Amino acid sequence: MDKLTGFVTAYQTIDKLKIGELWAIPIMLRLGLIENLRRLSILIAEEITNRSLANRWANELIEVSEKDPKNLVLIIADMARSKPPMESTFVAELNRRLLEKGNTLSLPLTWIEQTLSEVGLTTSELIQLDNQNQAATQVSVSNCINSFRFLSTTNWRDFIEDTSIVEATLRQDIDGVYGKMDFHTRDQYRHVVENIAFRSKISEQVVAESVIKAAKDAALNNNIKQSHVGYFLT
Repeated sequence: MDKLTGFVTAYQTIDKLKIGELWAIPIMLRLGLIENLRRLSILIAEEITNRSLANRWANELIEVSEKDPKNLVLIIADMARSKPPMESTFVAELNRRLLEKGNTLSLPLTWIEQTLSEVGLTTSELIQLDNQNQAATQVSVSNCINSFRFLSTTNWRDFIEDTSIVEATLRQDIDGVYGKMDFHTRDQYRHVVENIAFRSKISEQVVAESVIKAAKDAALNNNIKQSHVGYFLT
């Protein structure tokens, strides 16, 4: 949370965020996590499809090698004509299944190696890549889930008040009265500032600064009632 607060604070040195925009940050973070999970889900679905295809060809190759070995080359030819995706998930799964049967399926293993060599790859490289991709996907999904938990337990009220320019301005109230009020009262005041800014087409910061100036002017004139920002806001 400190990093997020620091990031928003640094951003506001260039462009001030409205109160509504600050409250939208946790929503946008959740949307970002959902988008990342959507992307990971597509990748996982593609990997499952490739592995299922690899298992289908492996089952055919294994069955033919056990029942009619002389026709093994025909199955390899069928597989070659189907142009399977020679991606890491497909190659790794097919290679794993074929190696389980030892040397009896060396022919399809050789075909895989020769096909990959045409594009400058090797089976071992794709197997290593598949392992890396699986590990990265697991870490990414885990991070997304943990981030969702973090977002649901974070006190966003404190975040808003720590980063809001309007909040910082209103806390300049005479004798710090504004800062001593409870959150709901302060939030009500901020909503008034928000509404005035929306209707008057001036920034929320300018509205808050105008209120503080009016309160300070009243204090100079010994007008106790009007020396509190709440007099002008509510």
